[in-house]
Amino acid sequence: MSETNQIKNIPLSKIRPNPDQPRKYFDAQAMDSLTRSIERYGVISPITVREYGDDEYELISGERRFRAAYKAGLTEIPCIIIRSGDSDCAILSLLENLQREDLSFLEIAQSYRDLVKKNGYTSHDVSRRLGDKPYKVKERISLMSLDPIVRKYIRSFKLTERQARALLKIKDSTAQIEAARQICENGLNEPETIKFIKELTKTDKDPSFHINKIKDIKIFRNTINKALNVLRMSGVEADYKEKTDENCEIFTITIHN
Repeated sequence: MSETNQIKNIPLSKIRPNPDQPRKYFDAQAMDSLTRSIERYGVISPITVREYGDDEYELISGERRFRAAYKAGLTEIPCIIIRSGDSDCAILSLLENLQREDLSFLEIAQSYRDLVKKNGYTSHDVSRRLGDKPYKVKERISLMSLDPIVRKYIRSFKLTERQARALLKIKDSTAQIEAARQICENGLNEPETIKFIKELTKTDKDPSFHINKIKDIKIFRNTINKALNVLRMSGVEADYKEKTDENCEIFTITIHN
């Protein structure tokens, strides 16, 4: 009787990691928490594997549980065995992580690029198999052209995908790294990042010139907020709206009679 799609306890020593695992970074604190949970309750949800050689298996999905089980001192783990080729294995592993909303946009971008490079897929193939729109697949693959140091800044400071795409507009690697450093160290949000890069790419001035302008606006905004708080504490009703136009910032304060 075939073991395919049945749950079976398999020795951890007989399972090899998936070389196409889309998740590249594992949060140490979350892993410690999962390890303690497995030590107490065991592995509740089986991992997924495929047959690989004689009585050997390759992990498809569930690497966090696999690693935590090993760390917890388990010798075997419950598995669902499925039939899968190399390309399907990479797709299934990525799908499992996407459905769990378990990947960063950079990890998704790297997985998309790997599917194109290693398996010969087009962006339309990836789109059709994973349900992402073709233009989104292309956009995400393009993020892998960012300098590796810039990608490290993005991961460490948790920049958004929109901020990462804005950095693509800076073609020079050194300038791109410097811009990423300034964005991270000064805590720029999405609109501020986009405005900063827009000004940076249309002039030859030093990045700090643009950062100083953004800092001045932040100081002005904080001053307005403090003044409004004083008014409200005095019983005066006041509203404040801010709008970013193409060429200016518009601050509107309304004091009610």
